[in-house]
Amino acid sequence: MSVEGSVRERRRAETVQEIKAAALQQLAEGGPGGLSLRGVARAVGMTVQSLYHYFDSRDELLTALVVDGHRALADAVTAAADDSRGRPQAERLFAASNAYRRWALANRPAFLLLYGTPVPGYEPPSREEVIGAAVGLAEPFIEVVFDGWSAEQLAGVPLQPGAERLTEIESDSVPLPAGALALFYELRSQMHGLVMLELVGHLNPMNDHGEDLFRGMINRTAGELVALRAQC
Repeated sequence: MSVEGSVRERRRAETVQEIKAAALQQLAEGGPGGLSLRGVARAVGMTVQSLYHYFDSRDELLTALVVDGHRALADAVTAAADDSRGRPQAERLFAASNAYRRWALANRPAFLLLYGTPVPGYEPPSREEVIGAAVGLAEPFIEVVFDGWSAEQLAGVPLQPGAERLTEIESDSVPLPAGALALFYELRSQMHGLVMLELVGHLNPMNDHGEDLFRGMINRTAGELVALRAQC
């Protein structure tokens, strides 16, 4: 690539990032229905027609934000899982889960775009890029949740009564036996639920002690995992 081409590509990438930042700011200020290409264009000092050279629709811009968000969140959790490798499971589980929590608190508009109220009229496309970004979070969490478990122990995790139909699920993206798969999503739901409550300020009277509450929950979960593993 020529020097001129390299400069042009760098300027384009910088403009794309500026557009994305303006879109996230609009979502932060106006909620899920507050995003418009006209408003984004005005914020970055260009016409709507010029903006179409970067994103051909509002949905294309939203999809780019969704992919970025999933990847950045997965990167944060993966880094925490990698950095804590070799430490006790309770510490690893807290490190990875708290990385998720901290990213959510530091990137509220992006996190709510991924997991909050859907943007009216927008449905993330089922493209490989989008699906791959969304499931990328599973791998580091599986590693820390089932750190040290054998295949036999994973297969020994029981399904709870009433959940027997889960054996019919075939999952390539989260390759776990049915009982372990159900447990994995139960634990992730608990963690995610507490993060969401803190994010929207619904932990009263513990709003200022979210990390302490979160650490206690993760330690309890780690103890339950140790006990369950001993039974499998």
